[in-house]
Amino acid sequence: MIRFVFLFVPWRLATQLGKFLGRICFYFFKKERNIIYKNLDIVYQGKLSKREKEDFAKKNFSNYGIGVFEFVKFTLWRPEKIANLVKEVEGIEYFEKAFSEKKAIIAITGHFSNWEIIPQYFAFRGYNIGVIGKNLFDEKLNNIVNHTRQKGGVKVFDRDKISKDLIKELKKGMFLGVLVDQDTKVESKIINFLGQPAKTPIAPVLLAQKFNCYLLTLFALRLNNGYYKIIINKPYDNILNASVEELAEKYNMEISAMILNHPYQWAWIHDRWKSVKV
Repeated sequence: MIRFVFLFVPWRLATQLGKFLGRICFYFFKKERNIIYKNLDIVYQGKLSKREKEDFAKKNFSNYGIGVFEFVKFTLWRPEKIANLVKEVEGIEYFEKAFSEKKAIIAITGHFSNWEIIPQYFAFRGYNIGVIGKNLFDEKLNNIVNHTRQKGGVKVFDRDKISKDLIKELKKGMFLGVLVDQDTKVESKIINFLGQPAKTPIAPVLLAQKFNCYLLTLFALRLNNGYYKIIINKPYDNILNASVEELAEKYNMEISAMILNHPYQWAWIHDRWKSVKV
């Protein structure tokens, strides 16, 4: 029913509704609000006042609201319409080079703005795109998310196992998107993130080294007009001779820089440092 109603709500109005309802949620989600405050204290070393943290959290909740409303729209839209939200791509030459060489890319990103638009955009543009994700807590929601990805041509792989299909696609030159900015149960190492030691997934490094893929970070930046710019950073050089820690430190530094430059667009709502003492 909600999706049917959204069919008739214009995109710009939907994003404004999302922004408004996100702000409303700030007042009702106390646990999540306190996690944001905790993370801000860790990153900014307690320098933000109570009022500053509240203002920050309200803007951050607006980001989640926009993302939720946009994704509901994605479940209804054609792939072309989703792709048209992207108005600029910086660093596309790195994708074009890999494509011409038929070489796979491990593309690392974080829970930043609407990260789901990245694979949708590149799949629509004709690239072989896959993503690694976890199964969600609700089966119906999980099916909706995966169906929305797959209808646009995005291949979906389980985070908890390296399948034969994944290996096959990497050997064919697939570009694989991986999220690494949360504290999860996957194989990890303690690497600095936003200036503090944090549990950091290392599967992207292991895959890139094992299958000789390019390894890089990329982001979807939400612009002031509501559209998106995708930023693709330069692939790391000589990854076969670098240590896992060195490469994980590089991508954590690039993700951290993006967050500090556009802090309201990151998912501060996750308990990022739950496994370490900071």
